[in-house]
Amino acid sequence: MKKKMLSLLMAGVMVLSLFGCGSKGEEPAKPAAQSEPTADAEVPADTAGEKDAEDKGASGDAAGKDTLSAEGMGGYKIGFFYLPASDKTSQAFRDALDYCAKMTNCEMEYYDMTAFSSEDISTAFETLVSNGCDGIVSVLGSSPALYEYLNENEVYYVGLTRSYTEELAKVVDDSEFCAGWVGDLGGEEGVNFKNGYDLTQVLVKDGCKKIAIIGATEGETMNDERVAGVEAAAAEAGMEVLATYRGSDAATGFSDILAAYGNELDGIAWTGGGDQGVASIQSAGLSGKVKLVQIDAASETREYMEAGLLDGTLAGGTTYMMGAYIQLFNAMSGADRLFNEGSKIAPQFQGFVVSNVEEWDLAEYCTMGEVPGGILPDEFLSLNSLCNPGMNVEEREQLLKDYQNPEYWNVTAINERVSAYLK
Repeated sequence: MKKKMLSLLMAGVMVLSLFGCGSKGEEPAKPAAQSEPTADAEVPADTAGEKDAEDKGASGDAAGKDTLSAEGMGGYKIGFFYLPASDKTSQAFRDALDYCAKMTNCEMEYYDMTAFSSEDISTAFETLVSNGCDGIVSVLGSSPALYEYLNENEVYYVGLTRSYTEELAKVVDDSEFCAGWVGDLGGEEGVNFKNGYDLTQVLVKDGCKKIAIIGATEGETMNDERVAGVEAAAAEAGMEVLATYRGSDAATGFSDILAAYGNELDGIAWTGGGDQGVASIQSAGLSGKVKLVQIDAASETREYMEAGLLDGTLAGGTTYMMGAYIQLFNAMSGADRLFNEGSKIAPQFQGFVVSNVEEWDLAEYCTMGEVPGGILPDEFLSLNSLCNPGMNVEEREQLLKDYQNPEYWNVTAINERVSAYLK
């Protein structure tokens, strides 16, 4: 594969926080309706750590539960760049991508980021290409020059809608190497708006009256819609938003807001994630007084919740990495491409709210254990027309939407499927 050097500097890139099958035969079964999640759902006794993941690969386990296979396919090196694995969300992304790579006989190549300037992102792309990656899952980067570089080097790519712009569309929409975008630009009907809205209900339930909002720089679509969801929930509940920080440095946002409004605030909604929120509230001596909810998990989410330092987060959202991977693998393997018209946007899995240790344990078991993302191998491989022929593109696109239906995609239903698979 011809490799060219990327010499253009990228501008306008911000530091961003992410939050993120059928049976054998001609047509996989559609997802069946499942019960809504309940607060008292229990984690099964045979936890993820007690099973042997090697026995549950795409080739099938002892009980013959897996019936689809990517045998004879794959062999690609797929690149991914984000924070080091010490970051909880980054580790969840890697677990999901490793799971997908194993099922499709591919190899993951990771590049650790410590900063997200335009130069940093440019270096990440260039390094992954020079290391022989055939495809890249891009969570950041909206400069057309980045994707012109991938087109020139014949490297396939899939991105998130946070990066998709009208300017970028001119470079990517007609490119053979563009596998599409995962997410939504759906406004109040979209997943990111709902994630922000649903998470804020934890603050409503906690009785918060005066809150602050912290989000990434304005213009970054995913965070714009998450913030809008928080604002809508606050307005509906009659909560006053005392301050809003939009920028690349969440730690500064927390410290500035707490210094100015700490004695008045009783809640903060953060549309990103990590440990900065808990650390800042502790440093200000406001632990327990200021409730905190955030989209992405912290490094010690369970411990923080148990200590009353974190009141809510989302789980299950990193499954959209699997949606990105299947889009990329479909394009690279020559399978039918899903959502291949126009802007090529594939829908995103919605996260579900976790507000206590019990809910976190359940979510961790069924979406962060042996089945990362909570998607079983047959479910995943059913979205590739070469692994499971017999469905047309429209039917396969609908199958992905069916998987994302709240009646199928909720903690209780996922737990039932994962538990049955691991038995």
